[in-house]
Amino acid sequence: MVKKVKLSEKIVPTREDRLGTIIAYGGRANELVDLAARRCLKAQDRSFTQTTFCQEWLAMFTLATITDAVSIVHAPVGCSSSLSCINIFNRLGHILRGRVPSNARWLSTNLLEADTIHGGEEKLKKAIIEADKRYQPKSIFVFTSCVAGIIGEDIDAVVEKVQPEVTALVVPVHCDGFRSKVWASGYDGSFHGVLSYLVKEPTAKRDDLINVVNPLTVGRLDEVEIERLLNKLGLKANFIPCFASTDALRNSAEAVLTTSLCPTYSEYFVKLLQERFQVPYTQEVMPIGLDNTDLWLREIGNRLGRKEEVEKIIVEERKRVEPKVAELKKKLKGKKVFVSAGQSRAIGIPNLLADLGLELIGVTAFHYDEVISDRFAELTKRCGNFCTSIANVQPFEQTNILNREKPDIYLGHLGESVWAAKQGFPTAMILIYLCLYAGYNGVVSFGSRLINALTNPAFNKRLADHASSIYRDTWYGEQPFKYLKGD
Repeated sequence: MVKKVKLSEKIVPTREDRLGTIIAYGGRANELVDLAARRCLKAQDRSFTQTTFCQEWLAMFTLATITDAVSIVHAPVGCSSSLSCINIFNRLGHILRGRVPSNARWLSTNLLEADTIHGGEEKLKKAIIEADKRYQPKSIFVFTSCVAGIIGEDIDAVVEKVQPEVTALVVPVHCDGFRSKVWASGYDGSFHGVLSYLVKEPTAKRDDLINVVNPLTVGRLDEVEIERLLNKLGLKANFIPCFASTDALRNSAEAVLTTSLCPTYSEYFVKLLQERFQVPYTQEVMPIGLDNTDLWLREIGNRLGRKEEVEKIIVEERKRVEPKVAELKKKLKGKKVFVSAGQSRAIGIPNLLADLGLELIGVTAFHYDEVISDRFAELTKRCGNFCTSIANVQPFEQTNILNREKPDIYLGHLGESVWAAKQGFPTAMILIYLCLYAGYNGVVSFGSRLINALTNPAFNKRLADHASSIYRDTWYGEQPFKYLKGD
């Protein structure tokens, strides 16, 4: 059961505590559904783990692209290194939006060994003042870290003390990496800071404004498709937080509704925005695939009292794309596919694939909780009792599973797809800024990409011939989930 959170609290409970999130499971889909329904899922872990992310990275991932903001990482300098990767997304995102490409702006307090003894709060104060002076931003986000958390740095007190000395609004973001093994907890820490320090009471509501909460991994082409559908209802999309301005976040309480392109990402924000500012929300599904896009639109229509308009749009869109989907289905029907993704995509993408006639043989979701439990159960009814892994990356398990399942094509993020490619499987990444996934047009676009990947497998096959596995041959004879351990 979801635990209530108050904005007066400085730190959001982790998703393990708040949502009962798990990061370790291996078996069949029906068993997972049954265990979840009986509330018998164990909080398992692994006795061996290969790779994962930290929640600080996801917190920075959420707020670093705000156009008039500066990020301060209160940590050893290495903790800010991932911002170099985020900056690649940032520059490309600006280009795709027709803007001059610019760098994300960040500073590190560079906590040293001496600071773990004497404290780094004076460093943080100087960094905030320097960021305000150097960049004149409208907002400054202060991200905590494992080191800052362990030595008990009170960043809220520092922010309160220094705020009168700077022009920018200073927002503390609690995201100590060691607190949670569920990296999505970093989203919650970011949005908690935004809701507590940025979002303001609306002077008036706008009947035409709808917040669209969109993660950095959903590209501009998807936003264009969503805008197209919302414009048919006379609605203006306020895409937040990525690539938005500080004012776009501050004014989000003016919206008539909030919707989401990723329920995992938006879950905390939309609920607290409704609780504090009475902005209703929809977030049942990602608008990926025909049926899910229908449902996404119907939720909006139901909330706004515009059911008839929505049904008319659905009929028009279906009539336009279904002949194209039918042609794609002839070429894709029966192809076996394995999907690895964050939990919302892990149930969204398979529904799109089912529209195209592919056979789902396996899913890896980065974590699992009640945000997707109902939809996951529905997916099993549509796609059967497929192999299921809940894993925060763990490529050693994935390579073993793929060796057993032998899909015709593998869909995953860049870091995972390369492992499948080295095994010789055709791959199609589910995160490419230059490709379209969402809405009705996304089904046609993604289907065409799959055909291209399946008909051009030579590179991956040759890669497999020349790439040696980092795992012993004996590993492929082992049970892939042998390193899962109990409570």
